[in-house]
Order: sequence, then structure tokens, then C-alpha cells
Amino acid sequence: MQSSTTSYDDLINLLEREFSLCVDMVTLLQKEKDVIKGLNTEALDNHLREKELVAAKISVCEEVRGKMLQSLGMPNKTLTEVAAVAGPDYSDRLSSIVSRYKSITHSLTELHALNGLLIGKSLSYVRASRNFLKTFGIEPLSRLSLEA
Repeated sequence: MQSSTTSYDDLINLLEREFSLCVDMVTLLQKEKDVIKGLNTEALDNHLREKELVAAKISVCEEVRGKMLQSLGMPNKTLTEVAAVAGPDYSDRLSSIVSRYKSITHSLTELHALNGLLIGKSLSYVRASRNFLKTFGIEPLSRLSLEA
């Protein structure tokens, strides 16, 4: 099932690169709670740009992976399915990658959920502070939307 334009080695190299980007995203999500707690809008803006950049790179890898799988004659196949037919030279390596992806996906999901709760709580504090100031006739200027 191997094509002359794409090999399993190419696919594995891409998957390793994408996994590295996922590790970068985990690191960013771990750092995010401190950035949120710091209430520094400039640091938050910079952090969000970093996350967007890593997310864009992951999306590019996903797109390239789809093309590689197409070239290998396995469009819309999961990595587990690809590993099952890859042969002995690649099956174990691909299965190992699948296992690592499952683990990091769990970490990403958990961190994203925790940060979402922290953001929700922070927005609640901002709204309460804003409402408190309004009781004194102070209308704070806001740079960020409170509807986020």
C-alpha cells in the first residue's frame, strides 16, 4: 500500500512533529493559568498569540497527514487502522505514537477544561468588580469584551 510519493517514514516523521507541537500546547495550557491569574492583558494577548500559532501549526500537520494517508491509499483511516496494516517495520512505531497521542489528548482536554473554568471565574470577578464600580457612578473603560 505504499506510494512512491509518501512513505510510512514520512508519516511517522510528521506525526512526531505534530506530537511535539501538542507537547508545546500542553506547556502553553499549563502556563495559561498563571497568565490568567496575573491579570496582565499584554501577557494574556501574547500568550493567546502563542497558542494560536501552535494551533495553526497543528492544523497544518493535520492537513498534511490527511494528504499523506490519501497518498498511502488510506484516506479517512485512523492511525490505529494504519498501524494494523503497516507491516512489522512500522506497526510497532505507529502503535506507540497512537498510545502517546491518546495520553496527550487526555492532558490537553483536561487542561483546556480547567483553564475554561478559571477563565469563567475570572470573568465573573471582572463583572462583579465592574458592577460594584457602577454603583458609584464609575463607568470603567473596557478593552476586552465582557461577553466572551
